[in-house]
Amino acid sequence: ANAISQVSSEELTGTTVQSTVDGAMYGKVAGANLSANGGSPGGGMSVKLRGINSISGSGQPLYVVDGVPYDGSINAINPNDIESTTILKDATATAIYGSRGANGVILITTKAGTTGQSVIEADVKRGVNMSLIPRYSTIKSPEQYIGLCWEAMYNKGVALGSASPETYANDNLFGASGIDPKYNLWNATGGNLIDPATRTVRNGVTRKYNPENWEDFGFQNSSRTEANLSFRGGSEKMKYYTSFGYLDDIGYIINSNFKRYSVNMNLQNIIRSWLTTNMKLNFAGTETNNNGQSSDSGSIFWFVDNLPSIFPLYLRDSSGNMVPDPIFGGNQYDYGVGREFGALTNPIADAHYDKSNTKRYQGTGNFSANIKFTESLRLENTIGGQFSSGKYISLNNPFYGSAASQGGYVYRSDTQVSSYNVLNLLRFKKTFSNHNLEAL
Repeated sequence: ANAISQVSSEELTGTTVQSTVDGAMYGKVAGANLSANGGSPGGGMSVKLRGINSISGSGQPLYVVDGVPYDGSINAINPNDIESTTILKDATATAIYGSRGANGVILITTKAGTTGQSVIEADVKRGVNMSLIPRYSTIKSPEQYIGLCWEAMYNKGVALGSASPETYANDNLFGASGIDPKYNLWNATGGNLIDPATRTVRNGVTRKYNPENWEDFGFQNSSRTEANLSFRGGSEKMKYYTSFGYLDDIGYIINSNFKRYSVNMNLQNIIRSWLTTNMKLNFAGTETNNNGQSSDSGSIFWFVDNLPSIFPLYLRDSSGNMVPDPIFGGNQYDYGVGREFGALTNPIADAHYDKSNTKRYQGTGNFSANIKFTESLRLENTIGGQFSSGKYISLNNPFYGSAASQGGYVYRSDTQVSSYNVLNLLRFKKTFSNHNLEAL
């Protein structure tokens, strides 16, 4: 028996929160390991059907759409246009595709027309992107954090053999060996700030300002809107299916989103009892904006989970007042000059000032002519083509952040890819009593 799994159209489209085909399969295929590459809207999934079988090579499976190997971006396919998805995991099932099927094959069959009365289907889905799982438990109180810093400095004084670890901690809590003095947000310093008996901020000590909660500025409860309109019908001789799709998925991180416009057409014509033709065309335009976020210290998620609570989002002067921004307006963001943690970085500012945008237009089509010699013997002929045009722009502003010393940074990449595939398949299939014989 072949290792084959199938996911129906109802299962794919029943998951409102997923915008891509691979994302919609999450949790529905036994033995398939799916994980998000980055989590940005429209971001693809890493799909492993046979485990991790290569150290440096791609472990992604081969996608085959309506019988033709698919080289385009998977997020350009509207899950609403898919009739079924079949996953082939073992060597027997994937043999026809040669080495390209070494990591397994995902067969995607798009919707077709039906015989009988014409049908018009329309649906609109609205959703909200939010975090239902709380962030990691961190120290939210600046007073608790600075008390622990003082205690750490006290212990360091003990380890160094200081005559007075208390004095050592008071003298070095803010300074060259400790925290940059500009991040002292209290109206006190040294022994006037920390009570050595309790190792916490003394009663009555006030703040110059209240540092911002970065989580409030980096994340948002956003919306997701999807609309689909389809027409299907036909007669015994001809069947048709046409659809139009729109998706606007705004990300949970500020200034991130994914948009998709798609058009799909499927026309089947029975010319003779022995000759059937099928033409399928699909066009999609997508736009992805992930606001310059990176997977290292430039990540808002990473900062929120790791940034000590004493560091403000906005730059402050010696009195604790925000500093106006003469370039972009508003208030200047604090980029951590002198900050030991995440120095010279502010991912929330990057999300506003920097840019990482991808636009792609993609068209696929195939034409097939199937000849039936007998009930058991058929010749299937398919020619398919794909074309995609993409533009990627990455921009780092010249005034603040990692590229300021270089006068800014701009990267642009334009790509055009075209391919075609011709498949001629002679298929024999016959049933003898309780036995089935199939040959290709």
